[in-house]
Amino acid sequence: MSILEAFRVAWQAMIAHKLRSLLTMLGIIIGVGAVVGMLAIGDGYQLFIQREFNKIGVGVFYVNPTVDSSNTDESLRPQLRAIDAEAIMRPGAAPAVEFVALELNRSGAVSAGGERYRFGVKGVTPNFFQIGDTSLGDGRYFSDAEDAANARVAVIGDGVAKTLFGDIYSAVGGRISLNGVQFEVIGVSTTKQSGLAGALGQFSSPSEQVYVPYRTARDRLFRNNVGSRVDVSSMTVKVRSVPEIDEAIRQVTAVLRQEHRLSYQSNDFRVSNPQQASEQFKQITAGFSAFLGTIGGISLLVGGIGIMNIMLVSVAQRTKEIGLRKAVGARSRDIMWQFLIEAVVLCLFGGAIGIGLGYLFSFGGSAVLYALSQDPTVKASVSLFSVVLATSISAGIGIFFGIFPAMRAARLDPIRALRNE
Repeated sequence: MSILEAFRVAWQAMIAHKLRSLLTMLGIIIGVGAVVGMLAIGDGYQLFIQREFNKIGVGVFYVNPTVDSSNTDESLRPQLRAIDAEAIMRPGAAPAVEFVALELNRSGAVSAGGERYRFGVKGVTPNFFQIGDTSLGDGRYFSDAEDAANARVAVIGDGVAKTLFGDIYSAVGGRISLNGVQFEVIGVSTTKQSGLAGALGQFSSPSEQVYVPYRTARDRLFRNNVGSRVDVSSMTVKVRSVPEIDEAIRQVTAVLRQEHRLSYQSNDFRVSNPQQASEQFKQITAGFSAFLGTIGGISLLVGGIGIMNIMLVSVAQRTKEIGLRKAVGARSRDIMWQFLIEAVVLCLFGGAIGIGLGYLFSFGGSAVLYALSQDPTVKASVSLFSVVLATSISAGIGIFFGIFPAMRAARLDPIRALRNE
C-alpha cells in the first residue's frame, strides 16, 4: 500500500466515525490551541511591556529624596539638591552618565483668564524632554537659556490645553496664570502616560501637567516650598548605554554619598532602577507562559493517550481485516504504516483545529492588551513559528502514541486474525 493510499484509508476511517474521531482529537485540539495562543499572547505582552518601558525611558534610573523606611537611624533626613546633579556631571565623577534631568513636582491653581483649575506643575530642566517616548503636539519646548533666565514660559499637557483653550492648537501663544504668576504657553505635549508608571512611583499623567523651567519653578513659583536639603523632587539619570546602568548607579551613589558627607550612614536618597522592574515583568510573563504551557502539555498528553486508546480499539475491531490483508500479500510494515498514518492524520487534523482555536485565544488576548495599552498596534499575533511548532507537535504525538498500536497490528498472526470473531 502506498503512503497516499494509506492517507486516503485513514481519512475515510476518520470520516466514518466522526464523533469518535472528534472526541479522540479533543485533547490535541485544546493542547495545540493553548500552545499557539500562549505564544501569541506572550509575544503581544512582551511588545506591550517593551513599549511601556520605552515611554518611561530606555537606559534611565531615578533618584528621589527618600529615606529607606526600614532604616533605624532616626536622625537621617532626606537630601537631594540641584547642585548634586552638577556634582554628578563633573568631568570624571560619573563617566557612565550621559545627563541628569531635574524635576520639582508641585500642584497649582491654573487659569487662562477664566475659571481656575488644579493641575500638576512640574519644574523641569530642558533635557527632561529627551527622556522616554515624548511627543509634542504643537509649539516647542523651552531651552537651556530660558531655564537659566528664569523665563516665564510653559509647555502644557493636551488635557490642560483642551480644558483651558478648547483644543491644543489654540493654546500656543496664549497666556495662563500659575498661582497668580503669568506664563506664556509655548508648546503642547501629547505624551501618553505609561501603564507601568504607577509601579515605578510616577503617578502623574502627562496630559494633566504644566511644565515650566526648573529654575523658574524653584526660584519664582515655589521658593517658599523648597528647603536647604531638598529642592529637587526627582532626578532622572540617563546612562550612555543600557549595559552600563549598574555601573552608573554605583557611580551616582558614590558621588551623592560624598556630596552628602555620608560615611557609615545609610543613603539619604533612593535609587529606582526600571530595569529591575523590567526583569520582574519578564519573570511574570515567563511564569504565565509556563502555566499555559503546562496546561497545553497536559492536554497534549491526555490527547496522545486518547489516540493510543482509540487506535488499540481500532486494531481489535479490525483484526479480521488485518488477517485478510496479510493473507493476500500485505507485509507487516504495510499494516504498521496504515495504522501509524491513521494516528498521524487524527493528530494533524486535531492540530489544525487547535491552531484555529489558538487564533481565537489570540483575539481575546489582543482585546486584553488593547484595554491595557489603548494602542491598537499592540496585539497578540499568531506567528509562523507557532504554527510550524504546533504542526510538528501534532505529527510527533501521532507518531509517538500511534507506534505501539501500529506495531501490535503488524505483529498479528494472519491465521489467528482470520479466526477472530
